[in-house]
Amino acid sequence: MRPVVGSSPPGVEPNTPASKRRWWALGLLTGANLLAFASVTIMNVALPQAQTQLRMTDGSAQGVMTVYSLTFGTLILVGGRLADAMGLRRCLTGGLVAFALASLLGGLAYEPATLLVARALQGGAAAFVAATAIPLMSVLYPGGRQRSIAFGALGIVMGVGTAGSFLLGGAMADLLSWRWSLLINVPLALVTATGICMTIPGRRSSASVRLDTRGALLASISLGLLIFGLDRASALGWHHPGTHALLAGGVVGAGLFVVSLRSAQQPLIPPRLMCNRARVAGYLAAFFAGVAMFAGMFVLTSFMQSAWDVPPTRIGLAFLPFAVGAIIVTAVLPRIRSYIAPGPVLAVGLMLAACGLASLGFLAPTSGYIGGVLPAMLLLGSGGTVVMITAGDVATAGAAGDSGVAGALVNSAQQIGAALGTAGLGVLVLSVTKGAGAGESEPIVATVAGYARGGLVGAVIVTVAAIAVLAIRTPRLKWSP
Repeated sequence: MRPVVGSSPPGVEPNTPASKRRWWALGLLTGANLLAFASVTIMNVALPQAQTQLRMTDGSAQGVMTVYSLTFGTLILVGGRLADAMGLRRCLTGGLVAFALASLLGGLAYEPATLLVARALQGGAAAFVAATAIPLMSVLYPGGRQRSIAFGALGIVMGVGTAGSFLLGGAMADLLSWRWSLLINVPLALVTATGICMTIPGRRSSASVRLDTRGALLASISLGLLIFGLDRASALGWHHPGTHALLAGGVVGAGLFVVSLRSAQQPLIPPRLMCNRARVAGYLAAFFAGVAMFAGMFVLTSFMQSAWDVPPTRIGLAFLPFAVGAIIVTAVLPRIRSYIAPGPVLAVGLMLAACGLASLGFLAPTSGYIGGVLPAMLLLGSGGTVVMITAGDVATAGAAGDSGVAGALVNSAQQIGAALGTAGLGVLVLSVTKGAGAGESEPIVATVAGYARGGLVGAVIVTVAAIAVLAIRTPRLKWSP
């Protein structure tokens, strides 16, 4: 697979009004993608205040986070396929409007049930946004140096935005109210949707695509059971019968989904997408990048809250180096990818993230910011950015009428990996904490020991994944540096 080399898409000359509109569109598309993912982190730091004001139980508070990831992860593949059938811009703008309405409902909630429903709707709308933003970027920038710049800009925005969302969520919780972590999405989503309509022409899909209803149901149900089962594992333990039932149902559903792909006339995931080794490597790397990044952020946030007892705003400030790592690698990644095949680049990204997790193994109750938290922030930001830029690029390059589902698979892989990493790490941390606490007088010592062990185990898993990705031989892409 070789992308078309050129400075602009066919029919669009540099420095023309149409070309300038594409760069405005790039900013809007990266912003839309950030809105979908930042709603996880921004709510994370505001949740304790919401739990207190709404008198939520611990289970309901956990559900506020889980239900968003649940609907996000289960609907993103459906969103990608519907976008291929109905048009990318139409699905993206519709998703942004629905996201704004769901955010408004959550921001005005005065009881836990309303907030849970709003978060579920918000996650479903975000799935359509994430499923279409990157494929639209791929359509606007099909190849050449400008495509490299576009995906580099995506990496910077996502890295800076992820760190900034922690800071923004903490500042709004301290200075205003947790409600603004939701209400701020209303004007941002509506302005973004309006701008996209003004800068990107609406086009119907050239291919005759029909939604595979059976495949969509099986994929949504099986992913939902897996994600919810992994979440229950962190709360109830791996040996709980309810956890077993949910995970078993998810595995059976996934098996039925794979079988259905063979008999469907137009399957939800076209098998031809999996014939490209670069795409397969990208999907695998995105999955384990989700494991590393979200598990790492879980440990770092929990460590700073338990060991340092700092307010939300200071936690947000502590995550700023995450953005620094993203900016550094984004600056050098285009030239590196000019000479190295996607497989080794993805493997290096995973190894950087693995080193970030391994650094957590040295955490202690007395660890400071410079020696304990900063290295993990830089390495996780760098590694995750390398993987997600490269994976999103190779997944959508040359996908043509399947761009929506090809790009959605990257985000779906990351979300499932995030759920697995956070849930698995949570169970491990809990078991280590209980074991260490039996012989320790101070609970904080046992808790930090659990965080350290979780980081080391996660580092081993991601390292094995990096070796597996490296073993997938991928051709070098001819990008202009």
